[in-house]
Amino acid sequence: MLRRMIRDYHATHPRASHKQVLAAVLDYRDWYRFELRLAEPGKDEVTLTKNKHEQMSGGEKSAAIHLPLFAAANALYSSAAPTCPRVVALDEAFAGIDDRYKPELMGLTVTFDLDMFMTGHDLWVHYDTVPMAAHYDMHHDKASHTVSALLMLWDGDQTLDADAGFAGNEELAAELLGITPTRYVPQSTEGTLLEDSA
Repeated sequence: MLRRMIRDYHATHPRASHKQVLAAVLDYRDWYRFELRLAEPGKDEVTLTKNKHEQMSGGEKSAAIHLPLFAAANALYSSAAPTCPRVVALDEAFAGIDDRYKPELMGLTVTFDLDMFMTGHDLWVHYDTVPMAAHYDMHHDKASHTVSALLMLWDGDQTLDADAGFAGNEELAAELLGITPTRYVPQSTEGTLLEDSA
């Protein structure tokens, strides 16, 4: 199929170099076209244009983008082999969305069987719509030039401190995360940026 796409593009653009042909054919932004439609109770369905999107509240804007994103990811991943990962990565995830809507949106990722990798401020997943989650709360200490990470686990019922010294916490983390988390702590500051400040 790729060979045919290259041949077709070259036929309509005979002066294009091989590099230009490949760049055009492999530009995935042209592979699919999506039109977002906005359906509100009691109103006619309309196309979600940039202008219409700008008129929405912060939460409505975010929801209008996340819902089709999850649906599109599900549709594309469903055409892949069953062993392929179904990951969606979001930066500043669910920014501006009220806590009363987050459980529904997060539940949608579970419905679509999507594995979420998210970063954000004050982003704690503790909703009954999500069966499990791992949080790394990052703290930057400017005085010591270090960043610390606190691992917390949501097991569908409660948030647990994975570093608490109770028996079995490594097994719990492995069960919830699918991997056994490890930490690397340097034995000395020799050869590191902290050597000069020690």
